[in-house]
Parts: sequence; structure tokens; C-alpha cells
Amino acid sequence: MYWLPLLLTAALTVPQAGFAAVSICNDTSELHNLAVSSRGDEGWVTNGWHPLRPGDCRAAVPEGHQGKYFYYRAESPGHRFRDDGIRFCTASGGFRIKGNKKCASRGYAKQGFAKARVDAEGHKILLSTRSQRNAAALPEAAAGAHQAYAAEVVFQGCAQLRAEGRVRCRFVAGGMELSTEGGSGFATPQFAYLQGLQSGAPLFVDGLLTSALDAYGELVLRSVAPRQPNRFDRMLQQMQGEWSSAQDPQDRFVISGSVRQSSYQGSRMPPELVSVQGSCRGVEQSGDFLMAWDRERGTSLCYRIQALTAEELALVYLPRGTRLIYRRPKGS
Repeated sequence: MYWLPLLLTAALTVPQAGFAAVSICNDTSELHNLAVSSRGDEGWVTNGWHPLRPGDCRAAVPEGHQGKYFYYRAESPGHRFRDDGIRFCTASGGFRIKGNKKCASRGYAKQGFAKARVDAEGHKILLSTRSQRNAAALPEAAAGAHQAYAAEVVFQGCAQLRAEGRVRCRFVAGGMELSTEGGSGFATPQFAYLQGLQSGAPLFVDGLLTSALDAYGELVLRSVAPRQPNRFDRMLQQMQGEWSSAQDPQDRFVISGSVRQSSYQGSRMPPELVSVQGSCRGVEQSGDFLMAWDRERGTSLCYRIQALTAEELALVYLPRGTRLIYRRPKGS
């Protein structure tokens, strides 16, 4: 990393005067969170995370930016961001961080950013050129290649293994369940940290995807960090627990973390992975949506969330438009 100061200094050789606005646009179908590092009178400052919904654009650099380059990173569950190896400090939730040195000692993570140019004409940067769904590379991972993986996930819990001092922890991201195995003692702090969390905790994980088959993946965990819950995380938290159909009380489901377990007349259906998000692939509607993936059949269902309160959940099954009302069972 000795070359980083030289690279950043070189970015200052062209002044800002005459530069037009550069926009970063989300041309994917999923919500992304954006962080940008730019240089002004205070030096390098990184700002994030800013939500960028599908179809939205955001000005990349603030007024007063100095130099011909800036750096950015975008994250979305189930996506991998292709960076250029330039690393800046980041934190969970909203942040504004000066400088890019001693990140860990200041309580920050250090993540890779992509390099982008500010030019006289201005231009749009499309996220799809950098952010790609992990599923696109799953066949290679299944064949044995180790693929870098970094994503926002929802924690599903840890279980002790028969091997003494070993645990297996699970996460859910983008319709995929990830498992990782490690030691349970303080010698492996990331696993000691995970064992103190409740199911449903929002996290950011980084590691290597060593295998993937359908909706399952094996992850070698390198780091884990808490992240500030976004609106979709909060909605999923509000859905936790048991729900009963208003039309047919025998139709019930329980949401625990990012897993929905449905049952009818006491008979349990295969569990599904669920996610609250701002769009469903192939559905040209705006709003909030609940996606459910059947891990055994490899199919998915999309529901528009019409209403969500502490006691009632109203869903519209798409594309049919069937309205489904669920309520909390008495005493739950």
C-alpha cells in the first residue's frame, strides 16, 4: 500500500474548475447503498451509506472537489462489488470519515473502492458495470473455485458441532443461505461475536465463497461487522414471529430472521428464504415487496406489501393480484 499516497497525490494535478457533474446511477433492479470518497480542503473525506434505489441517480462528488479522480463503492445483498484495490475507511449506517489511514484503530472497516474520473463533459456511471449478482458466478464456485464474496446479510444463528469447540453459523442474502464454520472460543473473535447475536441481526460479511449449489453456499469468513438497519431490515424485523391467515386460520407461517416456515392444518411446508426489498424482478410496480424463495424447488414468489402493522400484514400476490391478510394469533 506504499503507492497509495502517490496515487492520491497524482489525482490532484488537475484543478476542479470547468468540471461538470458526474452522476452514479443504479441501473440494477435492487437497492444499493453508496459511499463516495472525494478530496477537498480537509483532504480525503468518505461519505456513506446513501441509499440508491433502482433507476435513481446521485451526484458523485460535492462542490469544491479537487482533482480529476474520485472513488466510490456500492453494496447490495447478494451482490459483489468489483473495486480497483484502493481502500478507504467505512462504517455501518451513515458516516463521514476524514482520511484513509489507521481505519481499524479508529473503529472503522477498510474496504475497496472503484476509481472514477471527473471530466469536463460530465457523465453517468452505471452500477451494473461494478456491482454484479453473486449468482452469476455460482457455477464456477460450485466447481471448486474460491470466489471473493462481500455482502449485506441477515444473521440466522449459530449451532454447536460435534467436534469440540466448533460452531456453524448461517446467514441469508439475496435468496441464498450461507454457512460458515469456525472455532467457538475467543481465539476466533468473529465467531465469538456471532454467538452473542440474535437471529435477524443485520450484518456485513466478507470472505471467500468456496462452494454453491442452488440456494446454498459455503463461506470462509474473513470478517464480520454490524451494519445500521435500513428500512427493509426494520420491516423484516416487524414481521418476525407467527402470522395466521384471516381467511383461513389453519394457514399459518412463522418468520425467524430471513426464513419463513409455513404450515397448513399443522403440516409444515418446506422452509423459504425471504427478503424485503424495493422491487421484484419482472414486476413493473413501485412499493415495498416481500420475496420468498423455495430452496428445494428453486422457485420464488413475489408479494407487494400493502400494509404492515404490529398486528396485521396485508400482502398482494403478484402477478395475480390476490390479496392476502395475515394477523397475529391471539396470545402470541
